[in-house]
Amino acid sequence: MINRLDEDMDLNVFFKELDLIFKRGNIKEAEDFVLEWMQKAQIEGNVPALLAIANELGGIYRVTSRFEEAKNAYSIAAQAVKLLNLENTEQHGTTLLNLASVYAASKSNREALKLYEQVAEIFEKCGLSNDYRLAALYNNISHVYDELNELTQAEFNAEKSLRIIETLPDFPIEMATSCTSLACIYLKQKRYHEAERNLFTAEKIFKNQEGRLNPHYAATLSALGELYYHTGNYTLSIQYFEQALDLVREHYGENISYASICRNLAQVYDKAEIPSKRDECNAMEMTGLELSKAYYEAYGRSMIHNQFPEYEKYAAVGLVGEGSECLGFDDEISEDHDFGPGFCIWLPEEIYRAIGSQMHQAYENLPKTFEGKHRMETFEGQGRVGVFNLNEFYKKYIGCPGVPKTNVQWMLIPESSLCTALNGKVFEDPLGEFTEIRNELLKFYPKDIFLKKLVARMAVMSQAGQYNYERCMKRGEFAAAYMACGEFVQSASSAVYLLNRKYMPFYKWMFRGMNELPLLGRSVKERLERLILLSDIPENTAQKVNLIEDICIEIRQELNRQEIVRGTDNFLQNHCYEVMNSISDVQIRNLPIIYDCK
Repeated sequence: MINRLDEDMDLNVFFKELDLIFKRGNIKEAEDFVLEWMQKAQIEGNVPALLAIANELGGIYRVTSRFEEAKNAYSIAAQAVKLLNLENTEQHGTTLLNLASVYAASKSNREALKLYEQVAEIFEKCGLSNDYRLAALYNNISHVYDELNELTQAEFNAEKSLRIIETLPDFPIEMATSCTSLACIYLKQKRYHEAERNLFTAEKIFKNQEGRLNPHYAATLSALGELYYHTGNYTLSIQYFEQALDLVREHYGENISYASICRNLAQVYDKAEIPSKRDECNAMEMTGLELSKAYYEAYGRSMIHNQFPEYEKYAAVGLVGEGSECLGFDDEISEDHDFGPGFCIWLPEEIYRAIGSQMHQAYENLPKTFEGKHRMETFEGQGRVGVFNLNEFYKKYIGCPGVPKTNVQWMLIPESSLCTALNGKVFEDPLGEFTEIRNELLKFYPKDIFLKKLVARMAVMSQAGQYNYERCMKRGEFAAAYMACGEFVQSASSAVYLLNRKYMPFYKWMFRGMNELPLLGRSVKERLERLILLSDIPENTAQKVNLIEDICIEIRQELNRQEIVRGTDNFLQNHCYEVMNSISDVQIRNLPIIYDCK
């Protein structure tokens, strides 16, 4: 039964409290507040309240780029419209307008235009030809045509919006946003004087408003930044883009708009020849991990919640595995293959058997493009994201479905495989099973395995580097010397990771990862790089031998500091048996000192 009037649900109180939260700039607090009221409205069957609250919730999700959740909220509002027999009314048009704006924001432009046309028909029937809502509609239609690069239609609708707003003195913010929209179209047409005139009008309106700056002002500031970039005034361009960035961050946090402004600002810094600021701004842009999380929050969470509600509590979600983004090392070069929006869903074996294929199909139906990034997969890169059997995921990388049960199992897992299985980030894990395995593996190798692997590195460093490199050079075996140097570099790098209790990534990212190691990381890396870059020719022999010795001394000193070895001999092999004798497991202790699967 529909409850049309409930004094306990005072919407005036709701909107008053919500306004106060927005003024504090806490979007998460606003979401929690609206969800609480929405739940109350649903329990009490208060459909009028549900209509108003669902529209507010959709707005929060829209501005935080959580588009699927926004669509769901506005769909609830649309159902409330039907229950209240309000179809083809102003309320119906406003709700559809909100829903269309989400489709537009998520780049589903043709779907947005269909909804906008339906809204226009409803508003005209309601006699709103001179109403700000019709002006907002034309403004939104203009944005969609702008996205489609149909600039004639974009300009036509922006001008229609502005003509209506100019007759409405009580809507200054709407006037400012309409001026900004029209200016953006002029910018694309290189009509800079007309763009500047409209943007100055908008800027003046926003500055004359009392209290906190309106968040819509960010679009005007950003457009002014673009204007002055194109006209070569980089100082003013930077000033306006920086203001826009601060305003977006203050109101919405580091969302999609924030990332877009960062990219634009980096370009201006580059033109202005301010590389430090450019690099700083580029660092603010979404990393692959951040893109993955934002994509999940925009589409994945609601997909799981709406299509698989009974299995939601079993689904761990994150991004772990192969790819530079999982290590946090991605850059613009990374984006040419096997990169883009995507995430992993890990399900327990029995749940995966039940619904794994259906959930994977639902995952495949999600948009392939997000925040201007399109997922490009090579044949070799397929299967890095999607839905996985939790135990099979671990088995793929480390050879067993969970934490190894014996020292022999641990011994057989290469460091790089453990690094691949444990990098990245887990966004959610309500059941905790995936994270429990992950946390146990992150505790690092058992002590006996750690010591055995360290002995193998010491043995190779001493044999390949301290002993054989110089002998190869004296014999004129330059290719053999080159290979000995390579063996030394690999083992020395691994030793540093082991001493930091970190799993070493595969060779491509081995050096990059050393920057993050607190013990010996940067100092040994610097010496290793010098060693590698010196050619294996006779005149460099003494310098390379000295570098090898210096690195071994650093390693030996750290072994002393950690009380792994007691002696001070710099020839590392002379400490190997001391360490081997400290291993408790007889089976591991009896292995050759140089043995390790790596």
